[in-house]
Amino acid sequence: MADTNTDGHNSRYPYSPVTWAAVLFAILFGISLAIHAYQIFRYKTWYMWVMIVAIAMEVIGFITRVISIHLTGPLWPVIIAQTGLVVAPAFIAAQDYMIMGRVMSYVGKEYGYINHTKITKIFVGADVFAILTQSSGGALLAGANGDLDRMKLAQKVLLFGLALQVITFGIFAFVGIAFDVRSSRSPALRVFKEEMKSMRKLWFAFYVGSALITARSIYRTVEFGDIKFTPGARDAQGYTYTHEWPMYAFDSIPIFISVMLFSFYHPGHWLPARKGLRLDGTYEEIPGSRKYICCGPRK
Repeated sequence: MADTNTDGHNSRYPYSPVTWAAVLFAILFGISLAIHAYQIFRYKTWYMWVMIVAIAMEVIGFITRVISIHLTGPLWPVIIAQTGLVVAPAFIAAQDYMIMGRVMSYVGKEYGYINHTKITKIFVGADVFAILTQSSGGALLAGANGDLDRMKLAQKVLLFGLALQVITFGIFAFVGIAFDVRSSRSPALRVFKEEMKSMRKLWFAFYVGSALITARSIYRTVEFGDIKFTPGARDAQGYTYTHEWPMYAFDSIPIFISVMLFSFYHPGHWLPARKGLRLDGTYEEIPGSRKYICCGPRK
């Protein structure tokens, strides 16, 4: 028999979850997953594999959410759903770091305050740490099962991971904007005016996507930061935590839009499949990489 709270709520959620919304977003993210997978093979943009992982986590998260709504006994569907939906956007942020690194390599590393090879190492490294932290916090929260001490610990872990992600992404956004401004004003790139103008679509996807991811992270920080623990109470309290609609409005919808933006304005339209080729036709030597022309090594 399904476990329920005294007010009739599904015992695994502090509200009455609806099935249709979870099914809808599982389908929407499933469609976007198929589109991105096709585009990776079409443009040979293997570096977009991180986006595939992120979208797959959203699909799995919503599928297990549907399972957890109807199968209220075991904890595993809730843990997978909670962890997947909380962590997936961090992978999208990591993909943004990788795309920006390739933009810098293509347009010209001299226009960036940070070398593009370091961007991937620094920001993706910080993002991986944030992902691990959020995964731990999400699993703790989903498996707390009413244990207020575990929920308090999960709250602290999640807040730390989310705050780290917001700060890291904010610094990254500044680096990206600075590069965009400096390269757009460069006299040396005026000869590539049409190419630079065409790439504005990719920058549009980057700016809007970055704003949506940041807004989502702020929402999650507010959600977990607003949780209140009352001694003797069965569940934690907090409006965004005890209501379902904010999750879809401020998390699922913004993340879906950011995912689709990089489908409509796919990097493969503008960036070369192999990193190192520059806009001016020259080739940048990438440390630790090997370059090939057809069947042999690049001379």
